[in-house]
Amino acid sequence: MYENFYGLKDRPFKLPPDPEYLFLSHQHRLALVHLEYGLEHQAGFVVITGEIGTGKTTLIKTLLRRLSSDTLVATVFNTTVGPDEFLALILSEFELDTNMPPSHQERLNLLAEFLISCYATNRTAVLIVDEAQNLSLETLEELRLLSNLQTEKDYLIHIILVGQPELKDKLTNPSLRQLAQRISVHYHLKALDEQETSDYIVHRLRKSGARDPFSCISADAMREIYGYSKGVPRLINLLCDACLVNGFADEIRPVTAALVTDTVKGDGAGKFWDIANPQVATKVKKNQMAARPQPDTSRGRPYTSLESRVFNLERHVLTLSRLVSEQLVAKDSRYRDKGPDRERVLLDRLKAEQEKVKRLEAEREGLKRRLKEVSNRLEAIESARKDSKACADNNHGSIWRFFRPRENS
Repeated sequence: MYENFYGLKDRPFKLPPDPEYLFLSHQHRLALVHLEYGLEHQAGFVVITGEIGTGKTTLIKTLLRRLSSDTLVATVFNTTVGPDEFLALILSEFELDTNMPPSHQERLNLLAEFLISCYATNRTAVLIVDEAQNLSLETLEELRLLSNLQTEKDYLIHIILVGQPELKDKLTNPSLRQLAQRISVHYHLKALDEQETSDYIVHRLRKSGARDPFSCISADAMREIYGYSKGVPRLINLLCDACLVNGFADEIRPVTAALVTDTVKGDGAGKFWDIANPQVATKVKKNQMAARPQPDTSRGRPYTSLESRVFNLERHVLTLSRLVSEQLVAKDSRYRDKGPDRERVLLDRLKAEQEKVKRLEAEREGLKRRLKEVSNRLEAIESARKDSKACADNNHGSIWRFFRPRENS
């Protein structure tokens, strides 16, 4: 849309992770070195953590490009399953699911035989688990048991866990102490600083064919973008792309700091940015929750339960909306490479998630209406009770006057 206007050959800030656009900041370069070291030197478990949108998936895709042809990779994205389903996913990714054994032990034996054959033919098996913070403790223990498949010197399978900071907390669980002791390499990705943010924007603009990146986005605008995105690469992409669209629509070149502010705070943009930016969304949500009256336990348990359900539904709707949005933009190459059938399956799943969000929103609205009705009825009962009490007090006072002794005049 705006490429010709800004002299670009391609959109520089597309959301799906693309190794071609990888910006190797100091910490991203270190993380990549840690990954390569872990695979080359039989380092056991490798753990990469970082906040949402800091570039973990792009790093993994870059690593996959650098691996030799004799490296077999299984990448698991669905991490909300139990140990049995997780093992089945691994076999499927290694294309061993043609004759899937029914029992768990038989599946383990099948995987062990495959790994031994890989080792015997000088091939390396790598398992990459994305969104690993969602793995249950039982599934993580299953992963530890997989790492027991080793020779006297080498591991038969190399395991890379990639996840959000919650993964670090989960790995400190006492029940996972043996797994934690096998983690040889761990690196945590942080957001970019202000200078790195500007360098990141310049890098992507140049990759897209810009001769002078500052003729597309001014230096002041880059500083403003850092202020709103806090250096999170995905948020930088999201905001830069929106600014270029708005700049094209208003014929503004280069993008200015004022345009960045207008993109974030202008009409119709606030809600979009609040949902996109988890820090802002969390802060706004906390403020809204703090401003709300807390459930009144004096009104009885049904009222409290109903109000809690409304609060929980609102949180679930926000989470589901964000997940659906991320899945819609992240058209992973593993689906495109495996033909239209897998892509259709993905789209069907996304459609089902969207329908789930709609149902939750409808239920939330219904619960809010019921909550209001209950609140109104309780207020009416309370008001009637107060009126009745006031009337009783007045009657009591008038009767008391007949029995009260008269004062001497």
